[in-house]
Amino acid sequence: MGGEGRAPAFEYAYGPPATPRLQGIYRRVRDADLLRRLPEVQAIDGMFALPRRVRYVTAECGEFGAFYRPDQTQVVLCYETLHTLYERGLEQQRALGQDEGYALRYTRANVRFIVLHETGHALVQLLDLPVTGRQEDAMDQLAAILMLRFAGLDETPHQVVGNLDMAANWMLSRSTGAYNLHAYADEHALGEQRYFNLQCLIYGTDPEGFAGMVDAGDLTAARAAGCARETRRASRAWVRLLLPHLAPGYEAYEDEAVRYLERSS
Repeated sequence: MGGEGRAPAFEYAYGPPATPRLQGIYRRVRDADLLRRLPEVQAIDGMFALPRRVRYVTAECGEFGAFYRPDQTQVVLCYETLHTLYERGLEQQRALGQDEGYALRYTRANVRFIVLHETGHALVQLLDLPVTGRQEDAMDQLAAILMLRFAGLDETPHQVVGNLDMAANWMLSRSTGAYNLHAYADEHALGEQRYFNLQCLIYGTDPEGFAGMVDAGDLTAARAAGCARETRRASRAWVRLLLPHLAPGYEAYEDEAVRYLERSS
């Protein structure tokens, strides 16, 4: 997007890893230009009047992870994360009897959610957005809302929800059920809590269409009762926070946002 009169566009870079086993992942990610081709990131590239560019990079980190470096305004996705997600995708592919492309779809869906979560941290810092409560929970909310709003043009609503379901599955897969004081005190919610928070946001977009989630045990009836309100409240909050920061040339989004706020009030 970018262009004259627009906000600084995002930048993308792929750092070569030193570890041999990660070389193949690096080449595939670089050759596919993965970061630039994430639909939601592409959609918001240049959308906001940022004081500095955000740089998206892939790198060897020495462990599983993704994070935002505020001093460098840099969103980092680790090669170890891509490896681990793909392995989990293969496990799910075998367990669920999915087709051979499932592991890649699982990896990409989770990468989209993870990168958007870290992008949220960048927006909070660069736009000085107020966040009350736990920031990590708010970033999960924003990632889900962006995936719901800015999916690929060729993706059906069913595929969009499927992507969020795979992100929720990953959150649950990392939970051990055996927690200590450090886990309870962590800035992130427990994996089970993040899982149900995300399922609630999914359910809240269409309670009738997703009524089966309660029967399947993906959501309790008590939580589901308030999910439509919870989803609407989170969406309205993020629209209000981001609306004043739209870059020149995005007036159509401003008009759409105003209409949404009027409809959902």
